[in-house]
Amino acid sequence: MDLLTSIDWVKSEIAKLPAALAWRESMLEQLRYCGEVIEHGADPSRLEHLTIGLLAARELEGVSPPELAEHIFTIQYELQRAHLPYATKVRLGIHKSR
Repeated sequence: MDLLTSIDWVKSEIAKLPAALAWRESMLEQLRYCGEVIEHGADPSRLEHLTIGLLAARELEGVSPPELAEHIFTIQYELQRAHLPYATKVRLGIHKSR
């Protein structure tokens, strides 16, 4: 699954969760931004501040489908790896190959 397809799938799964979840809108907005970076060349400088991976780890354990969190981790990692300056990657600990 390519990143755009993965982003769309994750957004559709997150949108199914109750709107009352405090983190739901934040995650959807961050995912929209990730899509804009890929599709429209939006300024990638905010990628450093993504929290979708942290939210996935904290909030999605045991949520169905089980691969949802892994898709979110992959989206954040791949976008940051592809678009952030090397110094930022070192600071985030993503400067080495997986």
